[in-house]
Amino acid sequence: MNTSGVDLVDRVRAHCRRHDLLPARSGVLALVSGGADSMCLMHVLAHIHDGPVHVLAFDHGLREASAAEADQVVRAARSMGLPAHSECLGLAPGAGAPERARDARRAAAEDARVRLGLDLVATGHTRSDHVETLLFRAARGTGRTGALGIVPRRDRRVRPLLVVSRADTRAWCARSGVPFVDDPTNDDPSLARTRVRHGLLPALAAVHPAAERNVARLADLLADEAAVLDAVVADARGRVARDGGMDAAALRREPVAVARLLVRGLLHDAGLPGDAAAAGVVDAVLARASTGRGSTQVPGGVVAVDRGVLVAEARGMTAAAIPPMPLAVPGRVRLPGGDAISARPGRAGDSPDGGAWVRADGPLVVRSPAPGDAVALAGGGHQAVGRLLQAAGVPARHRPGVPVVASGTHVLWVAGHRACAAAVARPGETAVRLAVQPA
Repeated sequence: MNTSGVDLVDRVRAHCRRHDLLPARSGVLALVSGGADSMCLMHVLAHIHDGPVHVLAFDHGLREASAAEADQVVRAARSMGLPAHSECLGLAPGAGAPERARDARRAAAEDARVRLGLDLVATGHTRSDHVETLLFRAARGTGRTGALGIVPRRDRRVRPLLVVSRADTRAWCARSGVPFVDDPTNDDPSLARTRVRHGLLPALAAVHPAAERNVARLADLLADEAAVLDAVVADARGRVARDGGMDAAALRREPVAVARLLVRGLLHDAGLPGDAAAAGVVDAVLARASTGRGSTQVPGGVVAVDRGVLVAEARGMTAAAIPPMPLAVPGRVRLPGGDAISARPGRAGDSPDGGAWVRADGPLVVRSPAPGDAVALAGGGHQAVGRLLQAAGVPARHRPGVPVVASGTHVLWVAGHRACAAAVARPGETAVRLAVQPA
């Protein structure tokens, strides 16, 4: 290794020690694209880490040259004595290619890490990437968490190069005689991050030559303060937590800055994407909490207030509507969620599993609850199915997924909840047994 790069190596080593990124003798999988950042990462890891270092290169399939570039990385790593592997992701060009490529890399890297028995995945993100991410999020709308930019470690992913810039890695490779390639997609002006890189960052550098370093320093200060704020938010979370969500009234009593952080935590815990934590989305959720009812669509899911509790759910958790489906006797129909509703003739008896014995004089249909649906009560009168489900604590967004068995316009059974008293068969009477069969 050329000694002219000692300063960069020392800075990376100190950064890794400060954040405990490379525990002694841990196995590391370095993701190497062939660019200056990742080639620098590969060489520096081989120099400073005392555990096994493997290299993984990707052929995304988005450019003709990517397969050859992945092969070059593998040859370079093996010439250094490092075990090297490559993955062909086979992605198709088109909308969202950068995001699809990122997700595919992460999944393939984690699979490779587990398969190879390694502890960590190291990426070549630099301080420049860190600042670009911070500025991109600030422009789009973010809060304190988003303003932290790229963190040194998240789960098993580590970023050893966050203390050096993109210019540093290119200069180091040039001085050390390490060849690298430039990905032309990094200069594509149709990509928002490219416009940040080639427009916003140079403009900031024109204001102050140390702009990149100063913006990164701001993120570092926020990260140092996070421990104090996290303790405050943890105490507040204990005050507002209720029934798997947050008490909307208690949330409104918190200082607005704390309430925003609580909402971001709620969205994160629900598995919603990063876009759901944008400042405008968080404010919309707080506005929903202030109304005490209803729901708000957010990126990747929905936030709702049910019986005073603010909850967040990822898309796909909201129940799908059940289209009207004929139910033969005997017979069964499969529901969208995988369960089934079955019907069989027999003599009425007990229904210990929550099913129902009903008299059915006409064809049966399974469907979602509909406006006007009601069931007769044993003590007289009727109850609307919507009110029945509300009283049972079923959120409005889940009610379309509750199966109703009807004959014509008459509801015979609200599955798992109540049968129509006027349709319930007496013990020993010829009837139809309705039941839910789990997937």
